[in-house]
Amino acid sequence: MNFHLINLDCPACGSAMTAGPHDIIFLCRHCGSGAVLGDTELELVESTALLPVPGRRATLWRPGWSIEANVLVDNRRRTGGRDTPGWSSLKRFVIPAFSLDLQDLTPLALALSSAAPTTGEVPKEPCHGGTLDLEDARVFIRYLIVGAEVARPDDLATVRVEISPVSHHIVALPFERVDGRLRCAVTGTIIRES
Repeated sequence: MNFHLINLDCPACGSAMTAGPHDIIFLCRHCGSGAVLGDTELELVESTALLPVPGRRATLWRPGWSIEANVLVDNRRRTGGRDTPGWSSLKRFVIPAFSLDLQDLTPLALALSSAAPTTGEVPKEPCHGGTLDLEDARVFIRYLIVGAEVARPDDLATVRVEISPVSHHIVALPFERVDGRLRCAVTGTIIRES
């Protein structure tokens, strides 16, 4: 087993970045650049922030992934073998990349992905806790799509889902603390703070 020490310096501006013990996603609080932990160094990734809707404010920021992908759902069969229509579309998904229980992650990701948030510069504030890598975010997108197909009222027996990523970037997600919980400043979704 080999170990490597990797400097947590922003690959864009050289500023030191701080991290938790499991962080693999970083947003520089000096220049706003995004980075992921690579095998030998931090690798630069395009980044942006979702801005709070009017009437809400961000008191803390958490990292996520914004992924645009072509989605194909076909070979959709009902119980009894009858085919039902599939669909295909270019979709944007916003997946929180910090530690959350599945019961909080799912509604938050669905709400963020269906919102049409305004984007802006990454805040020059701490944005820690990025522990979900890009590949796991893609797996979670498949989970969301299959879950939506299963929820349709047509007794689904089988389905094929293909996801072809087009682009991705790290996104800073705005939250505010409310009664010991976090409320997303974009969607209003309330989650437990972990």
